[in-house]
Amino acid sequence: MKTRCLAISVSWVAVLIVCWPAVRAVADLSMRDERYVQIVVGPVLCLFLLVWERNRIFAVAAWSGAGMPLLSLALSMYFVFLRRPSYAIEDVRFPLAVLSVIVAWVAVFIVCCGVRGFRAACFPLCCLLLAIPVPASLMDKLTAGLQHGSAAVSCQMLRLAGVPVFAEGMRMLLPGLEIDVAPECSGIHSLLALALVALLAGRLCLRYRWSRLALVVSTIPIAIFKNGVRISAIAWLGAYVNRAFLYGPIHHYGGLVFTPLGVALLVALLVTLQRSEAWNRPNFELAPDGKL
Repeated sequence: MKTRCLAISVSWVAVLIVCWPAVRAVADLSMRDERYVQIVVGPVLCLFLLVWERNRIFAVAAWSGAGMPLLSLALSMYFVFLRRPSYAIEDVRFPLAVLSVIVAWVAVFIVCCGVRGFRAACFPLCCLLLAIPVPASLMDKLTAGLQHGSAAVSCQMLRLAGVPVFAEGMRMLLPGLEIDVAPECSGIHSLLALALVALLAGRLCLRYRWSRLALVVSTIPIAIFKNGVRISAIAWLGAYVNRAFLYGPIHHYGGLVFTPLGVALLVALLVTLQRSEAWNRPNFELAPDGKL
């Protein structure tokens, strides 16, 4: 096992060095734009799960030359078509360059662990796909969708609380107060954080694909609900207590203040899915991911 791990590590570092322009560009993007934090977290999740599941993965590992054609193809594509000194987020070659790096890593893994080892490590290796940069236009659409959802939820919460509010797009009119739900208040950061936590928790705590997928997908309404609570709370405090709440710490760091709500909802759903799996287990014939 140690020899395989050393060979994989050295080869992955070599691929990083060879494809450094793309790696540097994608790392700079993740540091410059908080909406791309998954670029860094994806490889970290991959390494963590490979270590966590190492006994199961390396139990079926065997050296194989099956990955050499794939490695040659990935590096050839990178050097012939995709290599550039700099990349722009909307450049179609940017995600393809990062994909070629990931394919090269996977090919190295197949060489060191064989096809059976690759199948056993398929989920951890798929986490590397999170490092592929999503075009800014698509990320803007996701942010806008969360923005609209959060504004609608917060408006309904204020009405349920008896607050007279008139909504027009992203603008809410309260008694003596006007609030705009800006893109910065969309909750995109909360969604990414919850989705990454759900991805890891689902792998470690759930057995079946349907429950893991349900946990990850549920982070969208959870993030919208949590953000709606934050916006409505700040709006109510600003309208009826003090205008300073609209510009104070609870506005700038409200995401952290209301994070326990999102985590609590996610944990509650995780426990529910675990119980559902336990209740339905005798009726399932589909094998868990770990036994494929």
